[in-house]
Amino acid sequence: MAWGFESHAAPSAFAGMGGGGPLGIGERGGGENMWLQPSQDDGLLSSSCRLTDALGPAFGLISREAQSKISIMQWHQQGPQGPHYHTVQSMVDFELASGLVGFRSLPARLPPSGCRTLLRLHRTLKWLELFLRRLGASREDESPSRMCAEAYRLALAPYHSWWVRQGAALAFLALPSRRELYHTILRAEQLAAGALVLTTVESLGRVYNVTQEVYSAHGMLDLP
Repeated sequence: MAWGFESHAAPSAFAGMGGGGPLGIGERGGGENMWLQPSQDDGLLSSSCRLTDALGPAFGLISREAQSKISIMQWHQQGPQGPHYHTVQSMVDFELASGLVGFRSLPARLPPSGCRTLLRLHRTLKWLELFLRRLGASREDESPSRMCAEAYRLALAPYHSWWVRQGAALAFLALPSRRELYHTILRAEQLAAGALVLTTVESLGRVYNVTQEVYSAHGMLDLP
């Protein structure tokens, strides 16, 4: 069973990232609420992990971290408190009322916080959105390595240790050229691929913005 962000944008070449899907967070009612929905299909975060894998083995750390967080969210939804994890807002309300968030630290006796777990996935989506936005609008001679490094610096580096940041910097140097990258992750010609990437970026951005609003309203954007 996959878990992830559900989005209702137009389909793109990233399977599950542009069309309706699962991995959990979907817009309903004009995007005012976000649904954490288990599904048998692939979805936004599952597809994000596949994309990260396609970038090369050096990106395995980010992919493995995302997969582990997805597993935690599945565990919450399948457990006795599962009904509280149907939407982002219901999850936030339940965990705040139950003392499960841990604004400073989370006692070892408590289960992993769904709010803290989703926040880490949320940050990973921002990195991917920033990178793909730059890639989709880039010129043929621009370096994906530089684009990816800049997106990482803005979205993920502030939350990673020095060692992880150094490893990421080396991974970015191994990224292929723009033409090779389009072929690897999209199997499409560059002209068509650029439009498909930007379509996916819009889907990522909508999901990110709504989740950002919920967390901001509760002062939860800087959870440890």
